[in-house]
This record gives sequence, C-alpha cells and structure tokens, in this order.
Amino acid sequence: MSQDDDGCLPELARRFLRGRQEGKGASIVRQLHRWIRSCGLELVKLQPEHVDQFLKHPFGTVLAKRTRYDYRGYLLAYLQWLYDQGQLSFDPSELRQGPLQSRPLPPLAEGFVQTLAVTLKGSTCHTYRTNLRRLCGWLKEKGVSYRALNRQHMTQWLCSLQEKGLHVATRINNILVARAYLGWLYEHGHLSTEPEVLLRRTDLPARPDYLPRPLSMKADRELQARLRASSNRYAQGLLLMRYTGIRIGELMSLELRCLRTDLRGLCFLKVPLGKLHNERLVPLDREAVQLVQRLQTAGHPERPWLLETPSGKQTYPSMYRNILRRACEGIEIAGRMTPHRLRHTYATTLLCGGMSLVGVMTLLGHRSYKTTLRYAAVTQETVGREYFEALTQIEKRYEKQLQPGPAQEATPQQMLSDVVRWIQKHIADEPRHVDAAHRLIRRLRRIEAELQHLIPPGRKS
Repeated sequence: MSQDDDGCLPELARRFLRGRQEGKGASIVRQLHRWIRSCGLELVKLQPEHVDQFLKHPFGTVLAKRTRYDYRGYLLAYLQWLYDQGQLSFDPSELRQGPLQSRPLPPLAEGFVQTLAVTLKGSTCHTYRTNLRRLCGWLKEKGVSYRALNRQHMTQWLCSLQEKGLHVATRINNILVARAYLGWLYEHGHLSTEPEVLLRRTDLPARPDYLPRPLSMKADRELQARLRASSNRYAQGLLLMRYTGIRIGELMSLELRCLRTDLRGLCFLKVPLGKLHNERLVPLDREAVQLVQRLQTAGHPERPWLLETPSGKQTYPSMYRNILRRACEGIEIAGRMTPHRLRHTYATTLLCGGMSLVGVMTLLGHRSYKTTLRYAAVTQETVGREYFEALTQIEKRYEKQLQPGPAQEATPQQMLSDVVRWIQKHIADEPRHVDAAHRLIRRLRRIEAELQHLIPPGRKS
C-alpha cells in the first residue's frame, strides 16, 4: 500500500508514521489498517487473535519465515505505541512471548514434568515441556481454568492444533502429553472432569506410515565420493554415518576412543547410549577404520568427543545438515535430503545384499523387528525384483503344465483293451445285452491274445 492511502489512516497511525522512514514498518502499519477496514473491525476492539490472523498472510501472500518475523516485530512496536496511547484493549506484550521453547510453564505443569524427570531423559522432559506450553498457553489465552475445563474446550484446542498446520506426528505427541498431564491433574484433585471424557483415543489423527527413503545407487556413490574428498571434519562425520548407519545424535555423542577390537582382530565402532538406551558395536571395514583414525588425530588429543565444535563443545545437528545440503548440490535426489536418509541407505543396502532382517536390526540398534520393517525394511528395489521373479516362475510353471506331451501311437492290444472297457462300462450291465456282451468280450480277449503271439517282443506295432 502506498503513501497515497495515508488519507484513509486514522490520525494516530499518521502520527506514528510521521518522521519515520519508509520501509517494512510503515507498510505493515498501512496494511493492518486496510485489513481492519476490510473486516469491518474497529481499532479499539482489536484482539490478539485478530493480530495472529492478520499476520498469517499480511499482504495476501505467503511470506518467508524470516520476513514474517520482521513484520511481526514492526507491528508489535506499533501496537505497543497504541496501547500506551490508550487505544488498545489488550496489552501487546502478551504477543511478545518469544519462541515456544523459552516460555515458562505454569507451576502445576512444571511439577508434572518434575515427576517424570526421575525416569525420563532430559531431552524427553524437554519435549514434554514444549508440548505442554501449547496447551497451557491456549488455556491462558482463552481464560479457562482446570476446574471449568470441559470437552468443548478440548475440541477447540484440537482444532487450533490443526489450524496451526502442525505435522501429524507433532499433533499426536501434543495430544498424548496432554492426556498424561490431565490424568495427573485428576489424580491430584485439580481437575473435576475425568481425562477420558476430555480427550479420547479417537482424537488421535492417523499417523502416516512413510516408506523408507534410501538414496539411489548413483546418488549414493556420488555423495560418498564428495564426502570422501572433503577435508571438512563434519563431512567426514557424515561419511561415517553412511558407513555405520548410526543416528545423528549418536554421531554427536561418539567418544574419542570409540574403536574396539576383538580377539580375531576385527574392528568395531562402539555406539554410546542413544535413543533406545542401548549400546552396540557396529563392525567396520578397513576404510571406515581409517576414517575414524583420521578423525581421532584431528583436534585436541584429550577431548571427550570424536567430533567437537571449534570452541571445544559438542556438535549440534544443524552443522551436519548445512554440510550435507552443500554436498548434495547438483546431485539428482528425490525429495528432501536429511542426514537420517544416510541411515536408510545403509540399512536397505545391506538388505539388498542379502543380510538377514535380524542382522540389520542388531546393527541399527532396534529392539523389535517390526521397527526395522517400518524404518528400513525391504526396499522398493528388492520388492520389485522378488515380485517379477515370482511372476516369471509362475509363468514357467503354467507353460510346463499346458505344454502337450509327445504324441504316442496306440498299439492294437491297447485299442482292444479300450473297447473291452467301454463295453463293460456302457453295455454289460444292461439285462437284455448281458449275454451278447460277454460273448463279444470273450472274442475280443482271444483276438488280443492272438495279436500278442503275432507281434514279437520289442517291435513297434
């Protein structure tokens, strides 16, 4: 919207923009008032949900995440100025809560998480806090207390999760954590309605079951060659992921002295406690052993981890994602490339090579073969090959069964025997033909015996 529309702005907005340079701040203020007019609202009746609705598409188009963040900052500065002038009915500071992960939990929710910290990992407790912030923040925004909470409120909350565009897996985690929290509140007398009434099992959306996403053989070879040729230590770490199938969290936690050798001289990579709380040993070939040894000699000799940041701290996932994204430039890869796809490729390559499902399950550190089937199970290439091989075998079997055998000429004796059997089956049982049929059969038997004497043994008739 241009400055020509300033005549349609209220006096307060013109005062705010007066003396300020043209840019994102001025344009978002003008666009806000244009949106308010189009919705038939009044500035004094503006509410936080209206601001959120406007910021989803402030200019009628989808904006990049960073651009939306900048516009939000400019807009909140203007709303704060209006609030100070007494022109808003809500405090815009409520919208400045910052990232979801940094918002404090209410005391009850934090107490619930503390009861779980005895048995759960710190990362799991962090996930619980993030999920609970969505529920507690929504309840605070709607002004709903735990005592007044009912099924209708929870239905509205479920709809809000979907409207935010959250992934199905994220919504499922939010609902499961909310159910556990509501059950804890009910047990401690803070909730008047049973949790099963508020949130039902049928509220869980269907979890999508995606196929494994291994790289094609060509893309896998090209990516390995690039990582192998790179002098970057984090690129070498990604190559180690491809050689061993470890998770990115396990790569970050690898100890400096992670090589193990058995009595036969075979080398293994000791993978630390990870996602499923289990350690394991992954066999290494000569190239993988040399890769680990190079990483061990790079960096401070007394560091705790195999890979560390320049400041001596533990590495973090985004470092590897950035290196991988640059390494994949120009390679034809279907779909989004992530470090986890290296694990998919490792597992499916072994299955295609003939390794048993139990063996792959052990190398991946899974506790159940069902996880292996879903996670890295049988690749599309293997399924396709087995399918067409089965069709070929079936086709050969049918051809063999339907193919006529070599024609054989019947002998006179066989033809006479057939005639005798036909008479016995169709005529001999009829009373009026019994005597004649028996006489005919006796004559045929004599003829058959005479033919037997006339035809020498071994001669074809």
